[in-house]
Amino acid sequence: MSANLIHYPPNPAYGTGVYRRRITFSCRADGMDVGLLDDYHDMGVALTVEGGVISNVVARMDRFPKTSCPGAAAALCALIGRSASASAVALSAEERGGQCTHLVELARLGLTRLMRGEPSGVAEIALTDRDGTGRQRLTLELDGTLARVLVLQDEAILEPDAYRGRSLFGGFIRWVDEQFPPEEADLWRMAQMAAFVARGRAYIVDGNVPRRVADEPSRRGACYSFSGAAFETAYDNTGYVRDMSNGLPPLREIARSLAKEGA
Repeated sequence: MSANLIHYPPNPAYGTGVYRRRITFSCRADGMDVGLLDDYHDMGVALTVEGGVISNVVARMDRFPKTSCPGAAAALCALIGRSASASAVALSAEERGGQCTHLVELARLGLTRLMRGEPSGVAEIALTDRDGTGRQRLTLELDGTLARVLVLQDEAILEPDAYRGRSLFGGFIRWVDEQFPPEEADLWRMAQMAAFVARGRAYIVDGNVPRRVADEPSRRGACYSFSGAAFETAYDNTGYVRDMSNGLPPLREIARSLAKEGA
C-alpha cells in the first residue's frame, strides 16, 4: 500500500477494525512453501533448493490488488540460480521494480527460515486501526505463542520502552538488521510490512470504479504493477478486499506443494 492513498474514498468503518495477516511456512525435503493471507492478498511461493542454490521458484496469486499482479509470478523466476542465502533476494532497486513486493518478501522469509533449519510453522499478525490519537496495537504470534507486542503512535514505537520513538519506516530495516539476530529480525520485518499494508484499511481501495495505475505517477517503479508496460495498462481489481477484523479463516492445509503442482 502507498503511504498516500487520499485519492481513494475514506472507509467510514475505519477505527473500529483490525488488519490481520497470516504467513505459513511448509518445509519440504527439497525446499520451502510460503503462503500469505490478509485483507488484500492470497498468494504463495514455492522454493526449491539444490546444493545451496535456488533451482526452481513457483508462485501463485489467487487474490491481489491490481489486474497486472499475476505477471509478477513469472518475474520471480529471476531468483533461479542464485544462492539460497539471504542475499539471494537482496535485489537492486531496478530489479525490485519488476517484482511483486510481497512475493519477494515471502521468498526472503522462506529462504532465511530454510537456511536456519527451522520447521514448518505459522506467523499471524493483528494490527488495530488507529484510534483518535493515532495509536495502534500490534501483536505477532508464532505457532499460537505470542512473540511480539508493539504499541505504535503514528507508526513509531511507543512500547516497548526500549525502542520508544523508533519509526517503522525511514531506515528501520537497516536498523533491525544491525541490532538483531536473523530470526528476530524477521519478526520485525513482518511487523513493518503489516503496518505498511494496513494503511489501506483507512480507504475503500476496491470500489466499483477501478482506478488506473497510471493515475499514481509518484509510485512509478515501486513494484511490478507500477513498472514497464503494466504501468500504462493496469487497473485496480474490484471487490478483492476481505475485512478480517473478526478473525482469520481456519488454517488451510499448508502441505500442498506448488513446486510439485508446477503451477
